[in-house]
Amino acid sequence: MTNEEYLQTQQNILFLSGVIAKMPLAEFINKAEMADTLGPFADPTLWMKGKDNLAAILDLARALRNFQDIIITKRKLGVDI
Repeated sequence: MTNEEYLQTQQNILFLSGVIAKMPLAEFINKAEMADTLGPFADPTLWMKGKDNLAAILDLARALRNFQDIIITKRKLGVDI
């Protein structure tokens, strides 16, 4: 990795941290979990078509929520991220 690549990666991480910190991930996860729970009853055909994508999106959202928790904790500790 070159110095330029390192700096660009660092800048991207900080940029994404700012975006992720503002996302309503807890609410999104709750709504998506509700859709996954009710989907088989409300529209079984649509749920069957989308359940794998929804599961993947939920996995990503949960991972981002963990990342979001780290960002919030660091900011509370005075770390400038």
